[in-house]
Amino acid sequence: MILITTAFHIAIIGFMIFFSAVVAPSVFKTLSQNAAGTFLRVLFPRMFVYGLALSLAASAVAAFDGDKINALLSIAISTGFALNAFIVTPIINKQRDSMLDGDQVASRKFKQFHFVSVAIFITQLITSIYIISINLMMIS
Repeated sequence: MILITTAFHIAIIGFMIFFSAVVAPSVFKTLSQNAAGTFLRVLFPRMFVYGLALSLAASAVAAFDGDKINALLSIAISTGFALNAFIVTPIINKQRDSMLDGDQVASRKFKQFHFVSVAIFITQLITSIYIISINLMMIS
């Protein structure tokens, strides 16, 4: 079962790196600012929900296997995806709209919440790497 949990976290890392290294830069290079914004407003929540599904599956497998550490770390990652999908991203979008309407306070809030979103994302990536590392050490 530990291999299944590991596979879920490999998938999480894969899509996170693919999005950061390939999708986001490509969007900004090929689409207009308005089109990129519209596209990313659709993509980000779906990406976070996809990560939520993978990390919840990893949590369930680890819990079923009695692996408390993997289960708890996977739940922490799930929490990050849920926060980003359902709380942080809507706030970022609202602040971005207000910022485009000339609200200077919204610009500061947009930057703060964007930073929070990125910090959650990086923490999830590092935690998934940690989970894979400890799992591979347990296997060998």
